Amino acid sequence: MKCVPPEDRPVDLQALTETYRFTPELDLLAASLAVWSHPTRMRIFALLDQVEQMCVCDLAEVLGISVSAVSQNLARMRAHQLVKFRRDAQTLYYSLTDHPVNRMLRPMVAELREREGD
Repeated sequence: MKCVPPEDRPVDLQALTETYRFTPELDLLAASLAVWSHPTRMRIFALLDQVEQMCVCDLAEVLGISVSAVSQNLARMRAHQLVKFRRDAQTLYYSLTDHPVNRMLRPMVAELREREGD
């Protein structure tokens, strides 16, 4: 069955087709959102959002997982520019970047934190 559009359709489908054929920015945004879809990485997000920066060993202790597991997750997050780090001697301290996905998630995580406090 073929769609029959109204005569006075307010959009130009041909122009939209051209616009959405190649969307690298949207593809990158989707990939960044997918990074946060993992529960451990979302917990890391919540921790870093709450305390601003943490080292790998402290993240591992709080989350109850190995330093290696934390490092692997941080590497994935760093690849999408969702976290950054600073070095102090041998220790790396991670914090969130100002990535659009992080800005979008912050209010949601803050609301969840408030609900837990009730």
